[in-house]
This record gives sequence, structure tokens and C-alpha cells, in this order.
Amino acid sequence: MKEQKTILVRSTPEIPRSLETQETDEESRPLILKENPTPKVSGEIALRLISSRFYVHEKTKVTDLLHDLQHHPYIPACGVVDDDMTVKGIIIRERFLSAMTQPYMLDVYRHRNVESLVQSARSYFYQIHIYSLAEELSDHMESREEEFFILKDEKERFIGIFSTRDLLIYLSRIMQKDIRAARDVQKNLVPEELVYNRPLFSLFGASHAAKEVGGDFYAWKTLPDGIVLLLCDVAGKGPSASLITTSLSGMFQAFDFERKKIGEFLHLLNNYLFAAFHGEKYLTGAFAVLHEKSGVCHVWDMGHGHIAIRRRHSIYKVEMEENNVPLGLFDYINPKPSRIQLHRDDMLLFFSDGIVEQKNPSGEFYGEKRLYRILKGSTNPQLIREAIWKDLKNFRGRYPQGDDVSFLLLHYHPGEGEYVYQNDA
Repeated sequence: MKEQKTILVRSTPEIPRSLETQETDEESRPLILKENPTPKVSGEIALRLISSRFYVHEKTKVTDLLHDLQHHPYIPACGVVDDDMTVKGIIIRERFLSAMTQPYMLDVYRHRNVESLVQSARSYFYQIHIYSLAEELSDHMESREEEFFILKDEKERFIGIFSTRDLLIYLSRIMQKDIRAARDVQKNLVPEELVYNRPLFSLFGASHAAKEVGGDFYAWKTLPDGIVLLLCDVAGKGPSASLITTSLSGMFQAFDFERKKIGEFLHLLNNYLFAAFHGEKYLTGAFAVLHEKSGVCHVWDMGHGHIAIRRRHSIYKVEMEENNVPLGLFDYINPKPSRIQLHRDDMLLFFSDGIVEQKNPSGEFYGEKRLYRILKGSTNPQLIREAIWKDLKNFRGRYPQGDDVSFLLLHYHPGEGEYVYQNDA
């Protein structure tokens, strides 16, 4: 069987010789195809998807339509209507031109009307919401072949044509717009860099999402005698994880840590996550309260495990006394804190697994040793941040960033004359 010639949507096949003998002024003749005026659009309705408002009467000669489509390659499809503009079907440019370039087809249809070649197409009311339309056409959007659909008014009159490609492009733009908006919101909630200084301690936080939005979150709130802080890592990344970080931020800011204990906050957060996601979404995290005068730091490690301390130019991984489960996995938790006594010039580092689990092209993990080497080499938080980001980038090379990366650095620095006393209260 002879292989059919493939014709792209916007290409123009060879014009049949029988049409080349037409008068030279044929180029300037009026279009047989007519175009509906551009409608005013308000809201997310299907009118926004229209890529062709062209239509042709069903009694139009096939040769006249062929001429128009060959000389106007920007028209992907046109509607076919009767005298009342009632929709009769559709002509898809690619298929129509492909058929007319087959041997003898033009001779067969030379004296026939367009109605003999009209194709049926699904039609929709022009004011249908785009998201409803997308849900109904979800199976069609998975097809590699572009499909065309007709929009009509309440009297079945032709309005315009859109395709699965038009719908996908529009949804993609909407998604990108929403992601950019979410990114801007998250940048306010999880800044790329944040510094807080007090006479006895300093805090430095930094975060870099693997995608436009991510699931890492850090924050702190001051207390009369210290500060409460947290660094959390939501399972997964992207928009779904960012929704949880947004909720976490709101709950953290609204909670009164001066009157209520942090254990109550952990129960509240766990109950919310489990009720909403039934264990399918959870987070690990380190929650801490620093009593600044005593240097005592109580830490609730909720399945996180990524905590280190720099003391006298040495780095130690902090092993918690209590093992707590991640938040959101179970309907009941019993969180217990571990106690860390900070000394002058200690630096306590909380970090997400996105740092140590980053891979390079050889499949090697970044690991804790490389991170500890950077922490050991400087006490300047900004320099530490720059060194971590630079070393991670050099390590992974062309390998993509696998996960969100964040850290929270607590530097305890009471003055030389400041007495650090023991007080667990």
C-alpha cells in the first residue's frame, strides 16, 4: 500500500494544477471563509480557548474552501453552518488538505459542496467553565493527536473552535501563574535568608527549594526569656508540600507559646495533619526552645535526626535522648524533649535531608562529612550559607537538585563577663 504523504497543520501542500490556471487576481478575491467578531470575555470560560472563529456555509464549493485554506495557513479549522448559523460540523485543515492532495480526490469533489466533507465534532456551550471542560476532556488531553471542538451559543449558533492543544496551553499558563503566586507567598513565609540577633545569641536561617515551591519550612518566635524555633521537612515537594508549609506557618504564628507549652502545639499540628491526610502526608522536624540566660535548649526531634553542634572547633552529631515519630503519621503522639546545654560560642545546626542526600552524577551522596567540614571552617553564618550552596552546586554538577535544602543555625554567644547559669525552667 502506498504510504500517505504527511502534512503538518501549518504547511501548505502543493496546489493542484487545475487551480494554478485560475486568473491571477484570484489572490485578492474575498474570503469564502467568514470570521465571527472577537468576543468580550469575562471569567474563566471556554471563550478564552478559541483559536479559530472562522466558518463556512455548508453549500460552499469544496474548491473555493480549498483555495482559502491553501492561501491562509493560519486557519487550523473552521465551522460549517447553515443559513441560520446553526452548527453542522467542522472542517479540520490538516485532514481536509491531506484528502484533497490524494490522487483523483479533487476531480471527485470538484462540483460538490462542503457539506459532503463535513466532520462531526463535540460541541459545548461557550460559557462553560474551563476547569469543568478540562475535567470532561481529561482523557482527550492525554492523546497525542490534536482534537478540535466547537463552541456554540444557546441557540446552537456557531461561536468558535478550540482544540486540546489550546486547552493544554491555557491550563499550563494558569498553572505557571498559580505557581508563581505560590512561590511569592512562600518566599514571604520561608525567606531564602533570615537573620535575628540578640545580645546572647544569633539565629540564621536559609532555604532553597528544589522546585518553584517546596516543603521545607523554618521559623522562630521570641519569648520573654528566649526563643522558640523550628525547622520542618514535609514529605514530598512541589505544590502539595507547599500547601502544608503554608498551614504550618499559620498555625505557628497563631499559637501562643508564652502561655502554652510546645507539646500542645505538636499535638495540635499532628491532629490537623492526620485528620486532613490520614497518614499519607507527614512531616519531620526539629522544634526547640532556648532559655537564653541558662543556655539550655530543649529539642523535640520529631523523626528528623539532622542536628549537629559545633563546639571548640569540633563538630558533633547530636543524638537525641528521646525518639519521637514524624507528625501526621499516627492519630496519637507522645512527644518528649531532649536537653542540650549550650556553652559559650556553641553553634547548633538544624538542617534538612535535602543537603546530605543530594546526589552527584556518580550516584554518591553529599553526606554529613562535607557539611561538617564547612561548619567547622567558619563562624560567619552568611559565609557558611554561601559555602554550602556553592559546594552543593559543585558536587552535584549537572545532576538536578533532588530535594529542598534548608538549615537553621543557632549561635550562642554570651559576653565574656556574662555568667551562664544552669536553669532548666
